[in-house]
Amino acid sequence: MRKALVLAAVAGALFAAPNALAAGWCGSGETPTDRTDVVTGRQIHAVWAVPSDGADTFATGAPRIADDINSILSWWQGQDPTRVPRFDTAAFPGGTCADISFVQLPRTGAQYAALGASGAFNRMSTDLENVGYFNPFKKYLVYYDGPSVESGVCGTGGGDFATGPSFAFVWLSGCAGVSSDNVGAHELLHALGALPEGAPHACPGDTGHPCDSTQDILYPYNNGLPLAQEILDVNHDDYYAHSGTWIDIQDSPWLHLLNVAPVALTLALSGSGHVKSDVPGVDCSASCTTQWDPGSSFTLVADPPAGSRLVKWQGACTGSLDCSISSMSAPASVTAVFGPSRIAVRVRVTGKGRVQCRPACSSTFVAGNSLTLRAVASPGWRFVRWAGACTGTGLVCRPKTDYAVTARATFRQR
Repeated sequence: MRKALVLAAVAGALFAAPNALAAGWCGSGETPTDRTDVVTGRQIHAVWAVPSDGADTFATGAPRIADDINSILSWWQGQDPTRVPRFDTAAFPGGTCADISFVQLPRTGAQYAALGASGAFNRMSTDLENVGYFNPFKKYLVYYDGPSVESGVCGTGGGDFATGPSFAFVWLSGCAGVSSDNVGAHELLHALGALPEGAPHACPGDTGHPCDSTQDILYPYNNGLPLAQEILDVNHDDYYAHSGTWIDIQDSPWLHLLNVAPVALTLALSGSGHVKSDVPGVDCSASCTTQWDPGSSFTLVADPPAGSRLVKWQGACTGSLDCSISSMSAPASVTAVFGPSRIAVRVRVTGKGRVQCRPACSSTFVAGNSLTLRAVASPGWRFVRWAGACTGTGLVCRPKTDYAVTARATFRQR
């Protein structure tokens, strides 16, 4: 369900972002893509967007978003010392800070404005997905610097609790005098899944907002307060840290835990290959270690180079399918073993006899497939033993075919 923050009566000048942890943005350059992830886990990616006929204002927009993110983090931690939203970061020459993208949308400001807030939300969400913002493990906080899409509507956001992508839009021209960090926090909560079904204080005729207090950050009308004076779920009985049976945003997998130590995933690579996780965090072509919030779940996917294959996983995962890590509660180690996709098969004979191969013996063989070798003695001779990839005295041998196979059959005269 999509919700909007509406301007009621706001007096006074624009509120500065309160409690900002740092001023400005340490990043550099602009890109329409999501940079390489530094943070592990589901995360919130920030975007500065303008219509197709809008000026490129990223140079002033990125610092504004960065300040708002810091303000939201500071406020959220003051409301809940145990967790905060997990924002996407990237490594820059000036340090590691918020990963903020710049997107010139494909439609004019007038075209979006003609759709109204709800229509613009739907259209821009689709337009952003079409240019790459569709990661199911990310929520997107989008600041739109264009003509107002609907008078008095400061932002629009919506999304599911457990899945992405979801979008939270801040309409910068929508509400004069309203602090954008306040709007961003409000719409981000909607993108995280608030207000959940079952909340007891949903507004009459508006199940997306609580109406038990005008000081609640999710109240449907902006009260003119700076973010520092807003409350994250007044009385904790609707959507955050409540004791009910309905969805609790405090349990969102998009929140980073502050009150527990992270747990390490140590990944080793044997052979040449690459391993990536579906949830952002692991993207390694060599052995690496990443830190995860306890309880994190993700899947490791092996990507062997041409001519190679994943032979097997070792450690916390086994087999040769994708490696699923469920609810990490302690440090874990995983090894991805890579090998050739085709192997050499060499069969040698001592004495008089031969070796039958099923399938047929050839100079190369598809690695991992079943191979059966059978010793057949010539008249007057008998099979004695195997050596190399095969051992023992049985006539039939089924060697492992992960790597090159060399087997010798020894025959002796009767």
